[in-house]
Amino acid sequence: MKHIGVTLAVSALLACVAVIGAPALAQNVVDFPGTVLKVDEAAGKLTVKKDGTRFTFVVDGRTKYAGIKALKDIKAGDAVTVSYIVMGSQYVAQKIAKSK
Repeated sequence: MKHIGVTLAVSALLACVAVIGAPALAQNVVDFPGTVLKVDEAAGKLTVKKDGTRFTFVVDGRTKYAGIKALKDIKAGDAVTVSYIVMGSQYVAQKIAKSK
């Protein structure tokens, strides 16, 4: 019986974290428009610069794309807007949109 109570308490806690955490995460998405400096497909990284500010974004399987299909379709010099979140010390790309 004790295990069932602990299991239910942990499940309830995880459900609360999921419900509370999801909207907070969505609110922290930031757009960064700029010019691509470097694409590192092997490392899953994209470096973008605008007005002297440079960010290197982590690109993973959850990253969405607009105007392109994948990271391999982006080249240095392309104009993009990266929608990202900060996770620890990393800028994680949520969406990459290539300008035409």
